[in-house]
Amino acid sequence: MGDPGRCCNMADCELCGLAKPTLVPVKVQVHTLANPEGAYKGLCQDCLASCEAAYQQHFGEKKEAKK
Repeated sequence: MGDPGRCCNMADCELCGLAKPTLVPVKVQVHTLANPEGAYKGLCQDCLASCEAAYQQHFGEKKEAKK
C-alpha cells in the first residue's frame, strides 16, 4: 500500500516535488491540443512565494485595476 510514512491525502508540488497536504492551484499557459486554454498546476506555498517574487522582480509590482 505504498510508503507507510506517507499520508494518503498528500499531493506533490509541480516545481519542487515535495509532498504537501495542501497545494495552491495556479493556471499556467500550456500549448497543447488537449489544453488550449491552459492548465492548473499545484504549487506549495514556498514555491508560490518564489514565483511571485520572481514575477515582481521581472515585471514589477502588479497594480490592481480600480472598479
